[in-house]
Amino acid sequence: MRRALHSWSSFAPTLVVAAALLASLIRWHVQGSGNVYTAVAKRFYVPDPDLGWRVSTQHPIWLGLDICAAIIVVMLGVAVLGVVIGRRATTHPVQARPLRAVSWALASISVCIPAVAFASGPGPLHARDTLPASAAVLIEDGIEGAVDAPEGSYAVVSHAGTAVTAHLSAGGEAFDARFGDVTGTWHGAPRDLQLPMRAAISVAAASVDTGVGERSKHAREGYLHADQFPRIEVALDRVAAVRANGSNELAFRAPGTVSLLGRTHAIEITGTLSKLDGAALARLGLTGDVLLVQADFALSIRDTALAPKAHDFDGERIPIHVSLVLRHTNG
Repeated sequence: MRRALHSWSSFAPTLVVAAALLASLIRWHVQGSGNVYTAVAKRFYVPDPDLGWRVSTQHPIWLGLDICAAIIVVMLGVAVLGVVIGRRATTHPVQARPLRAVSWALASISVCIPAVAFASGPGPLHARDTLPASAAVLIEDGIEGAVDAPEGSYAVVSHAGTAVTAHLSAGGEAFDARFGDVTGTWHGAPRDLQLPMRAAISVAAASVDTGVGERSKHAREGYLHADQFPRIEVALDRVAAVRANGSNELAFRAPGTVSLLGRTHAIEITGTLSKLDGAALARLGLTGDVLLVQADFALSIRDTALAPKAHDFDGERIPIHVSLVLRHTNG
């Protein structure tokens, strides 16, 4: 009878870890993202009346298949410990005690993982895992329309509405690489876009955030080589087409360039330029004459310095979305 009790107690931690695995798989299933990697602070996008979409302030723990695999490894290890403990419990009980403590410690840690994940809550209502694609902007050549904002220089404002986001698909998982360290200027006349203009923005390669720490580090070091190429730059010096797209908003198409990993590539940018009204400024915590730019372009992977690693990606192109809050700085 005592041997049977020792045997059961030796394997009890294994059952606890198995329960933790089941709970983790349930959490992964109800998340609905099918994500491979665990995000300790999951990034979500939620609708915003002014920006279109913004990053949510809710960042729950989002379990991935990687953590489930780790729990399976722990379960097997605890099961092996159970066999060892069961054999030593009757012959060398003193030696069995520390092993039992280790076994229960591993079981406790395993249970904490899904418990903490569930406690962190679900995703926000109407949230998206990745930034939704912008509606296609098809504009014929010609400049028609204007925005009622002063001519002169506009500087990029560090704000929740300022970011450059690349949508990637690799390893069977779609995710966003988001750059938050964005600087730049635009010099032009919103009331007459036929006049000379120029725009240039720059993002820090080291600021890339894929939502998973190790993946972000790999992107910085293995793909972007941030130490060698610290900045990614986008520039344009004219617009090819403009049309009115509602009150104080223009849709535009413009040729431009992007400098990435020491190479410069020609791109076509499409998007919108709008002036934020007083209500929007108040909601966003901004003042002054502020413009909002939402623009998109794409890079062909095989045309860039990423070509040798093209097989790591599931697609052939990288769609990129640029969101900029610009404030007028002078006349």
